[in-house]
Amino acid sequence: MVELCLNLNLTKMKNIFCILLLSYGFVSVAQNSKSINSIVPAGDGLYYMHYDSSGSKSTIVEFEKFIVMLEVPIKDEGGGARNLKDHTLGGEKALRSLKQKFPNKPLKYVIHSHWHPHSLSSLKPFLANGSNLVSTAKNFEKLREFIDEPTEKKYKNQILFVETDSLVISDEKNKIAVYRFLQKDFPNTPTPDYLFFYLPKYSALHSGCMYNRWEGPLVAGKEVLTGREEDVNRFLTAFHVKPSYFIRLNNDYKEEKNMIPYSKFSNVIANGITGANIAKRYFAINTKTLDLKRDSLVADAIANNIPASIFNSGVYTALSEKDIPRALIFARYQVMLNPSDANAWDTLGEVYYFQGNKEVARFYEKQSRLISPSFKEGGEEVWKADLVEYQKQWK
Repeated sequence: MVELCLNLNLTKMKNIFCILLLSYGFVSVAQNSKSINSIVPAGDGLYYMHYDSSGSKSTIVEFEKFIVMLEVPIKDEGGGARNLKDHTLGGEKALRSLKQKFPNKPLKYVIHSHWHPHSLSSLKPFLANGSNLVSTAKNFEKLREFIDEPTEKKYKNQILFVETDSLVISDEKNKIAVYRFLQKDFPNTPTPDYLFFYLPKYSALHSGCMYNRWEGPLVAGKEVLTGREEDVNRFLTAFHVKPSYFIRLNNDYKEEKNMIPYSKFSNVIANGITGANIAKRYFAINTKTLDLKRDSLVADAIANNIPASIFNSGVYTALSEKDIPRALIFARYQVMLNPSDANAWDTLGEVYYFQGNKEVARFYEKQSRLISPSFKEGGEEVWKADLVEYQKQWK
């Protein structure tokens, strides 16, 4: 493991903050509670910053002479965000919040798990503040959309990459072990590489959005074991990490200290039903039978609380195999099971687009917008880009 140097320059940090105060009028604004985020304690030297704008949280770890912030989820746009922008005002608000809570300790490191905005929504205010960004080279390729080339050069010494499989930040008060793992080894990871943060003082693994718990009803009498949970379990085994708790981006208010006990995780690992097992009920059926027995099979899905997402997976599995008729059947199943979902109609439109029936595809795109005017994750431009990628696979 690589030990990270922890030299501080408190004078520089104070000067930077004074400049910000004079430039942006933070002195008067900071007294207004609406201008700061809520920060609550979760343990000795452990805190959460909550964001009303996203419903998510940052985790703050306090060291002897500085603090570290894990994740900056100002906006929860997920993996569907295609054009990143720096939510600068939200970043400045986060800094004001930290300054008020920790007036004598600078924010030395901002660490994020992956490039999606629900992991990092703002960058420039933190670099200007003198904080160091801990990322990966692969994630930073995408984050360059936040900043121009001169800005990147200006702050290049504050941008640090985890290049091996782990990195440590520690002093006598606290410790963070940062683990890097790759999508090629953990296939449900949302980006090509990803960072986990283990906090040994609290026996807690900060897993970001990778610990994706099933929140719906029991399926065929069992809790669903998600693919990401399977990957988390593989990570724990591969890296020999044994946490007692998990910290997520979600505000898990129902859990003590906003942490999920390991026992809940291990229970679903041992007893849950996987998406693959659910899918077998339908994916093994030939295309003709799926079409002819659509009503009875949909009734079976309703009776067993089969999630519509299973059929969404069927759509894209069939598309990857260039089986457009089968993809269309699964897309229709999804719409029947979840007719109020804009994404279901968008998926149906995409299959028609792949089929070459663009008039019908555009009709269903309009339907998705009628259901949810704010839905931005699909549409003809996205379908067009997707088709190009699938055509590469089909070759």
